[in-house]
Amino acid sequence: MQSIAEFLSGKTLFVTGATGFLAKGFVEKILFSAPEVARIYLLIRPRSRTNGQIVSETERLETEILQSRAFERLRERWGGAFTAVMADKLVAVAGDLTEDGLGISTEQRERLVEDVDFVVNFAGTVVFDEPIDSALEQNTMGAARVVAFAKACRKAGLVHVSTAYVSGKRTGKIPEAPFPQDKSVSDLINGNVAGFDLQDEIDAIRAFTREVEEASREPGLEAAFLKQLRRQDRGKRVTDYRKAHQVEALRQRWIRKQLVDEGMRRARRHGWNDSYTLTKAMGEQLVLKLRGDLPTAIVRPAIVESSLEDPEPGWVEDLKVADPLIVHYGKGRLSNFPIDPGIVLDIIPVDVLNNAVIAVLPQVHGSGEMKVYHVASGSQNPVRASEMVELVYGYFKSSPMQDRAGRPIDVRPWQFISQRRFRCLVALKYKLPLSLLKAAVDYLPARWVSRYRRRVSGMEAVLERLESLVDTYCGYTHLDCEFETENTRRLFESLNSEDQREFNFDVTRIDWREYIQEIHIPGLKHHVLKEGDGAVSAMTAEAD
Repeated sequence: MQSIAEFLSGKTLFVTGATGFLAKGFVEKILFSAPEVARIYLLIRPRSRTNGQIVSETERLETEILQSRAFERLRERWGGAFTAVMADKLVAVAGDLTEDGLGISTEQRERLVEDVDFVVNFAGTVVFDEPIDSALEQNTMGAARVVAFAKACRKAGLVHVSTAYVSGKRTGKIPEAPFPQDKSVSDLINGNVAGFDLQDEIDAIRAFTREVEEASREPGLEAAFLKQLRRQDRGKRVTDYRKAHQVEALRQRWIRKQLVDEGMRRARRHGWNDSYTLTKAMGEQLVLKLRGDLPTAIVRPAIVESSLEDPEPGWVEDLKVADPLIVHYGKGRLSNFPIDPGIVLDIIPVDVLNNAVIAVLPQVHGSGEMKVYHVASGSQNPVRASEMVELVYGYFKSSPMQDRAGRPIDVRPWQFISQRRFRCLVALKYKLPLSLLKAAVDYLPARWVSRYRRRVSGMEAVLERLESLVDTYCGYTHLDCEFETENTRRLFESLNSEDQREFNFDVTRIDWREYIQEIHIPGLKHHVLKEGDGAVSAMTAEAD
């Protein structure tokens, strides 16, 4: 049987979302375990710095990808030849997921459509409360643009990376099957024959976005902004130029809030939890609708967290899904939250996901069938919320974080409370004092205003964060479902023993105590919080 590395030898890949967490791990693993791959093209959007200077796609490849910790073992393998090898294997392609034709130049496009064997789409926003217009353009229309690009390629197959949570609020067993056309989650739950039209939904979101933009420029709203600024700037001297910038900032903030709120309302009306899962599901529907005979697979991961092994244990960038709760708890800021202790938290290490995506590539090659693969742990190796909380508590009791004075922070046992009770506690601790303080500021002498205004801003930030946590997470912390993984299991069983070791996505091997306490949280502290040596010191101590 031909190995995966042999199959990928001489192949050319085109990867979107290249500067993101998932894609970096995927590209590194290909280069490490299938070094004879011909070339990997990376779609990278040039961006602007605050001073207006353009950061090119090539510069972003160097600074955001090759200098990532993920590429450290490749740097060690190739030594002084690392730069030359990477220049030969990786090519940055200037483009933008939100533009027609992915924003790729005609010259590069002509070369790509002849060369590319596989398009792997990691691109999109993973922010749960993304403004609905942005989520639509990236997760839905972006998927359609990637399909169009892949179809234009002479010999390409497509692997589209989605999320298992396109199932929204469905409970019970979730099948590994394409999301039905012109159906919402509410339709599936309630057995509706019709009620959700994909194109109507796209048109409605775009119409709402235009209406919000127009409404933001109405005189009455500008008057409200100026009134807010008079209160905010009391006791300050503000130039007309500065005031104009402040008004524009308030206008943009107002627009964003309308679009975020509309995304949440629209998603929940149709049975999803947020704009992220709504637009990812719509993206899947467009992939199915537009692909024609394009060889296609959809990979749906559950909650993606730090790596189990590759490129090193505990590698992670930024706070992932469960991490804000873990960090707030470790810092003593959060000892209760609305979580059902009996639900399964379906976590998947990033390298387990990427191994599965790589193993899917040979299956897509020349296949007319579109398969869906759930990469999830809950059906074979479940860890319940109550177990996870105990593991996190045990870690921080033995390895506490420190406050600003260097003192260890003592954590309390987690309290599983209802959403209603949590909101009541937030209202009593933050909302009521904040409203009283804001009212008092209007009557304070001008010389005291700045001091209390800072206190108001701090309390507003805390309140906004807590309410955001509830809005973002409660749909998931009470979701009782199981993602079926039969396709993924069969795929693993079909691999030869060498590939099963090299591209291991068998979730039954995960020891949750070891992963949470010795890999994930230390990795989080090391790579994201920059505290101590994290996972590195833990692994060194174990080796010693």
